[in-house]
Amino acid sequence: MTRTGKIARLPLAIRAELNQRLRDGEKGRNLILWLNGLPEVKAVLAAEFKGEPITEANFSRWKRGGYQTWEKEQNTREGAVALIESYPTFREAAKDGLSEQMALFLNVRMALEMKRLDLEKDGARKSKMWRELLKQFEVMRRGELQSERLRLQLDKLGLQRKESESGLTAEASPT
Repeated sequence: MTRTGKIARLPLAIRAELNQRLRDGEKGRNLILWLNGLPEVKAVLAAEFKGEPITEANFSRWKRGGYQTWEKEQNTREGAVALIESYPTFREAAKDGLSEQMALFLNVRMALEMKRLDLEKDGARKSKMWRELLKQFEVMRRGELQSERLRLQLDKLGLQRKESESGLTAEASPT
């Protein structure tokens, strides 16, 4: 979903600073005054919102939407970094290609979700969430096993080619 509000239309650097200041507990009124005083903000407001300043309502919508999304992303990123740093094998896996890095991200995300889910109270909701997570894990493992099978087949094909080529060279050369 693309956000279209006043704060969402601001440059990324300003939104990032706003989000960090919110996370640090700075008061909303001070942040609104700060935003409305920035030349870059004034330019966006003039160009896209008839010069109307950012209001408390705009700020509240941002806190409930864009900021919440940013905070969730930050928490995921920080959790992933902590998890990767605690398991050196994750770091090694991240050196592979893009799809391997994406798979690593999903694996880490799933591990974080499992840790969070483990803290939930036992009950029907937790059981349902575990079943969903296990289904996703099963799909992920099937994909990993299929990738490994393909890699082994490619390795075998490469060895067969080498043997075939070396057999041809041995027949072609007078010994």
